[in-house]
Amino acid sequence: MDKGYYHVYSFGEDTPKLLTNEREFVMAINILAFCAIKFNVKVMVFTFMNSHFHLVLYGDEDSCRRCGEELMRRLLRKINAAREKPYLFENVSVSSDLITGREELLGVMAYDIRNPIEAGFPMDPRFYQWGSASLYFAPRSSEGTLISGMRTREKQSRMGVYYDYPEDWTVSGNGAVSYRHFVDYQGVEALYGSVKAYIAFMYMKKDMILKMNMRCSKTDFEAMPDLELTAAAEDLSRKMYGVGVKSIDPVRKINLAQKIRASRLAGVKQLARILELDFRMLESVLP
Repeated sequence: MDKGYYHVYSFGEDTPKLLTNEREFVMAINILAFCAIKFNVKVMVFTFMNSHFHLVLYGDEDSCRRCGEELMRRLLRKINAAREKPYLFENVSVSSDLITGREELLGVMAYDIRNPIEAGFPMDPRFYQWGSASLYFAPRSSEGTLISGMRTREKQSRMGVYYDYPEDWTVSGNGAVSYRHFVDYQGVEALYGSVKAYIAFMYMKKDMILKMNMRCSKTDFEAMPDLELTAAAEDLSRKMYGVGVKSIDPVRKINLAQKIRASRLAGVKQLARILELDFRMLESVLP
């Protein structure tokens, strides 16, 4: 399979209280480090919030998708054991979107890095503890405790999980695997090219932020169940063209999508799926 960059993220609507304390955030980071090894993907950017996470991964499509799903599955397993099963995995969605083009890649990475600011974090994202922003264009640090020198009980106590990590990996004082071991921060720096370009992308335009927020909001693009929206599209197609959706050409499908988008809270991804249209093409013509 061809490799590429993927924006992998979960939906806060599904897990409003996903991570509630330092120990759970540490556990999430350590699970991500393990999943990156297991699925042989590069983590370019990560950000964990209370209700969701954002990742930019490099690898083949299947590996990136499975990495995100495995991260959520293992995280929910731990959380359910401690909180009397508040979440069912089958009710939790993780999206994996191919990123096309360098400009989009730099924009998505910037969006993920500054996500804490959008949620109200009052400082520079570099000081947000549960994301990778502190690594980019920053002094290198090699502090930490060697995992190989820790006993099993200490690993479980400090790290919240017990996996086999490379022997030269270290953990920070709070028990999280040192980010530099599993985040390709040098690759991110090379993609931006300079600290000036990196900073420039942090100043995202408000309309770009709104567009990304809509894309990453399950409420936007799955406000109606697929079956209900399919029935509505069929009914509207017959009223407009006298035939069902499968009998109309792509141009008419786009017109149908525009009508549905204007009258119902349906997002581009769901409309593309229901109408069997290319998502990128449909996104370019819908508001």
